Amino acid sequence: MPKMKLGAAFYGLIAVVGVVSAVVTFRGYGRYAGADQWYLIARGMLYLLIGLMFAVGAVTRRGLMSGDGPRICRSGWIVVIALLCAEFVVYALGDDGWGTFPSIATAFIPPWIQRLHVKYYEGREEAERELNPEEPDGVRRPTV
Repeated sequence: MPKMKLGAAFYGLIAVVGVVSAVVTFRGYGRYAGADQWYLIARGMLYLLIGLMFAVGAVTRRGLMSGDGPRICRSGWIVVIALLCAEFVVYALGDDGWGTFPSIATAFIPPWIQRLHVKYYEGREEAERELNPEEPDGVRRPTV
């Protein structure tokens, strides 16, 4: 499978945001200032695990919806969705003034990056076909 460079960078950025969110939550900054300790630990751990999942996608450079590679790269998006569902449960159990509402957009990041990855390589193949048309015998000349 071709390496996804820009997608891996985006996964890395989301991983850093997840870890920073975990630290902010563990410390009890902002809206988390009045929250109970169990809430801070639960939300912080969920942020940390989501960040870890995206870090795995960045380090392996395959993403979380890959067609090949380790199992975590093939079905990691399911784990991210499960972590987001757990985050909604923890948010619902907490008080209204604690923390922020979980972002459902995180669940759409792996499919979005996978789609961009596929479209990029489809575009490259199409451009290659236009630049190097087939010969009359149906065989393409090798590119240099």
